[in-house]
This record gives sequence, C-alpha cells and structure tokens, in this order.
Amino acid sequence: MSRRILFAIRSKLGDTLISYQCVRAWIDRHPNDQVTLLTRADYAALLSDEPGLRVIGFSSRLAMRARLLWLRVTEPAFDVLAVLWGSGPPIAAIGRGVRARRKVAWTRRFAPAVFEEAALPADHLLVDPAACTIRAFAPDFEAPRALDIPSLRRRRDATPSRRAIGVVPIADEARRNLDRPSLDMLVTSIRERHPGAPIRLFVNPGNAGSEAFTTQALPGGCELRRFRDLRALVGEYLELSAWYGTDTGLYHLAAAMGIPATVFFGPTQPHKIIMPAQTNTRVHRLAALGTDHCEVKSCRRPACLHGAVAAFAGRPAATPLDETPIECPLRVAGAEVPQTLADLSPA
Repeated sequence: MSRRILFAIRSKLGDTLISYQCVRAWIDRHPNDQVTLLTRADYAALLSDEPGLRVIGFSSRLAMRARLLWLRVTEPAFDVLAVLWGSGPPIAAIGRGVRARRKVAWTRRFAPAVFEEAALPADHLLVDPAACTIRAFAPDFEAPRALDIPSLRRRRDATPSRRAIGVVPIADEARRNLDRPSLDMLVTSIRERHPGAPIRLFVNPGNAGSEAFTTQALPGGCELRRFRDLRALVGEYLELSAWYGTDTGLYHLAAAMGIPATVFFGPTQPHKIIMPAQTNTRVHRLAALGTDHCEVKSCRRPACLHGAVAAFAGRPAATPLDETPIECPLRVAGAEVPQTLADLSPA
C-alpha cells in the first residue's frame, strides 16, 4: 500500500545530510511510497537528483509558509508528516500548516498540541532524532549506519580526474577552527602522503576566522578556493581523491560523496557525529580527551584540535595550554598533557 509521507528538515548542513540518510533508507525500503522532503533551498539543490524523492526547498520563513500553503491547497492530506530535525517557531508553522493524518516530530516542545514526540535516548547520536521520529510510526525502522548520497556519489565516480586533495580548516565556531600554524603542519604532512597532488583549501568567506586564510599567503602549492554556493562546491569535490579537515558539515558532504576523509576533532565527540559504519573516514582526536565533550564555548585557541593535527603530522603542538580558557579540559588534566593521538575511526 502506497503512503504519502512528508519529511521536514530545517537545520545545518551536517544535521540535514545525516537526517536525509534516514529518508534515503526509507525510500529504499518502501519504493512505492510517495515521499516529499521539505528543506532549505541550498540543501534541496544537493538532493534534487535523488531517485524516488520530490524535494521542495525554501529560502526563507516566508517562502516556507508559501510552500506549505501551496501543498495544503493543491494536494490531498499526507499520511504522515515527520519533522526529523529543526527548532523554533518554523517547526510549529510546519506542523500547523500541513494536513496529515499523523504528525510526528523529534521534539514536540515547539508545538505540543500538534505533534506526537519521538522517543529519543538521553545521550543520543546525531542520527537518532531522525531515526527515532520515523520509529514513532514505523517501529521496525533501522537507522542507517553510513552516509551515502547515490546521485552525488555516482557523479564523482564518473569524474575521470580525481587527483586533488581538499582541505577545510574552519567550521562555524572558532573552537573548531584550525589556525595558520596547524594548517601549515597539515599541508606539509599532506604533501608527504600525497606527493605531487594539487592541494585545494576550501574557505567560506562568510565564516568567522576566514580572513586568516584569505588575506595571507598560503603554504606553497596550496590553492585557495572561496565558496558560498554548495552546488559549486560539489563541482570542486568531484575532483578530490581525499579530504582533510575539521569537524564541519563540509566533511559530511565529502563522506556522502564517497571521498576518503580524515577528520580532526577537538571539543566535540566523534562517536556522536561520525556514522558508525563510515568506512571511508579516519577520525583523530587527542587521547587525553577520551570520549568527553567540552562545554567551553568561549574557546578561541583550541589546543586540543591543534594538538591533534600536530600529532598527526609528527610535530610539536603549536598552541600553548595557557592560551586556552581556564576551564579547558586539557588544562584541568595538567600542564604536561601527552600529545598522543587516538584513532577513533569507524570499524
């Protein structure tokens, strides 16, 4: 029996791609269902060629409301509305604006009179909100264990030249950013591991900290690639043979395209962010941090992240601990923290 299902995701790139993987799993297991995905326009563009899926993008809250009204007026009610990720008044607007027999959300706190609520574990992984939301109406649903967007992966597989190495040094918060000394060490190590390969540094000029890479001379042989548009970035990614960088949504895009990736973690927890069977990914973090999460959001000099890159490159750490906040877990552990690197890659 065919069902009409509307999945909604309103979040950042990494959250969106991981949540979409649950949508992809649903489509693959229920190919007769009519599945629609409502998500941000720039992410919708990445998924527009996915089989078995209608994607509706929105660029603003007003555009989202217009899309919802169009669905309400022109189409019959959905069997299920499933809000897989997102927060705030827009989630309530989705719940109130869509006609559906069942309305389920990863949390009902934004519209408790509208939604059923998913049963999330207390210490959940990044994939759990989407997977648990689907389990609310399909209890036997199994969460996907790796990122793979078939339409993007096939495009990369068909690209004849894949020699370049991609490097992403910054995320959307300073405590997950590399600095120039750690970038220099990483590029030197990449040259040793990939002799002769062009190295491309991907920087979004809109991110805080980007000026450290866009206004200064880069290490020799390293090409700057400014980007704002994700479609253009995908075109660059098609030519990559490997990806190196920090914990950012751009890693998830690389993983979903099948690019072998090496990710360096500082304050955040790899086991919650990296999919458990993502075999094309290597994960590195200082062993002294274990699996703990750092809550010091004010950090601007993440010695943990810079130390992980230095250990990977076989060089001394470049960021002294006395430049980190007093609450830094590495400082709490003691001044002499061994720069031992833990490989936390999926099995």
